[in-house]
Amino acid sequence: MADKASLVKLEDFDGEVEEHWQEAEGSKVLDSNGEEVGTVEEIYVWEEPGTVHLIEVSGEERSFLIPVHAVTNADEEGVKVEQSKQRIMESPEFDSGDAVPDDEARKGVFQHYGYTDPLDLGA
Repeated sequence: MADKASLVKLEDFDGEVEEHWQEAEGSKVLDSNGEEVGTVEEIYVWEEPGTVHLIEVSGEERSFLIPVHAVTNADEEGVKVEQSKQRIMESPEFDSGDAVPDDEARKGVFQHYGYTDPLDLGA
């Protein structure tokens, strides 16, 4: 069974991720209608396959996580998400400080968005 040690912040990741993710921190996050919902605060990488797994978004009033499964595009305009602003704003609050999301936070956000987390499949 996977544990939270499988996730690391992008800055602590020794491997390489797809190029567009390397510049995504600080980018705007846009909902399915192109409306801004916040800014990419942190990117969490699943170490074993070397893929982005979660993004932490800093919104107007709080921070929250979005699974990479919800991202439809990441480019110079920002990180585009297939969810509505309302759905995003209802997501569980997450304030990392220096911590990587624990199992409870990770599972909660995947459940909120309706995605199956590959970490829970023992992948």
